[in-house]
Amino acid sequence: MPDLYIFKTQVGMFDPVALQNHNVCIHYVQKAYYRKVDFLEGIPPFQCIDITAGLGLAALTPSGRVNIVNLEMADNEFGLWRWYPIDDAQIRLYHPAGIAKYQLRNLQVPVDMNILFRDPNLVSTEIAVWQNNRPAVEAINGHAFLLGAVRLIALGYRFHTVDLEGTGKEADPELVNAIKSGKSPCTDVWCSGRGIG
Repeated sequence: MPDLYIFKTQVGMFDPVALQNHNVCIHYVQKAYYRKVDFLEGIPPFQCIDITAGLGLAALTPSGRVNIVNLEMADNEFGLWRWYPIDDAQIRLYHPAGIAKYQLRNLQVPVDMNILFRDPNLVSTEIAVWQNNRPAVEAINGHAFLLGAVRLIALGYRFHTVDLEGTGKEADPELVNAIKSGKSPCTDVWCSGRGIG
């Protein structure tokens, strides 16, 4: 498992962070969920949203914040996504919907369609989504003309997991203690911003 990790760079489709029967720790806001991957599936590139909902975006204006419902996962699942815009707008990401991503002290850094030239493997856009805790986006049209659409393409993996901490048949308190003490391997997956608390 040492060659599987978050934000890995390579040519072509990126690697998953874990394989079947690998341990993961899902970090969502202030909680950590110890899980085991039951199965995973690669998801090819798809249009996950048109931020303008087909209405276009007026010149020199930002859009409202829009949830990306197509990146929402089912119960016990997390998704690992890389994404990019295919229309000439800047995109601000909130992950989950209320937490700014790519946030510096005085600036939130937007992503534009030129990200493919600067970062062809899309490492800097990688996000993980836990269950139904969807990200949200805003678009900024900096041009002196209307944009007909602001579409985002996403690609990645969906992982189904089983709980190692609860009382279900897959629960394994000894394994969770071994993971916490560093005696058993585990991949940490951050599914929200870390600037809380």
